Amino acid sequence: MKEFDRVKDGDEYMYTIDGEPALWGDEEAFGLIRDWGKRYEDSEVITNMQVFEENDRVVDEHHVVYTKDGKHLLNCLDTFSETEYAVREGVTTICDDAFIWRANKEQRITLYIPSSVKVIGDNIFADGGGRVIIKK
Repeated sequence: MKEFDRVKDGDEYMYTIDGEPALWGDEEAFGLIRDWGKRYEDSEVITNMQVFEENDRVVDEHHVVYTKDGKHLLNCLDTFSETEYAVREGVTTICDDAFIWRANKEQRITLYIPSSVKVIGDNIFADGGGRVIIKK
């Protein structure tokens, strides 16, 4: 059984799992933390977008880059300027630093992710921060 807790950190809360920092967000974010420790394939654990070949990438209409099979959200282009974004259904992995190259890096982003996402990489929002909401 994992232990969840939250501590006030400036204007936001830092949420911990078993004493380790796991998520920063507002007071509504606590309900979003879930146990990501379920079984998944090794191919879903890859969070470094650089291991994927250039010819295995597609860019959507919002300037977000996915693998052709639609399982990995790799990153956004520097022309991405959305304040809210819904990750495609079927994605299992959001790679490290996925949204740090967006046009306005200081602006918070709300990311709606499908329940198919099993792995979220490190530092996906960078300095502007963000919020993750799991779609049902």
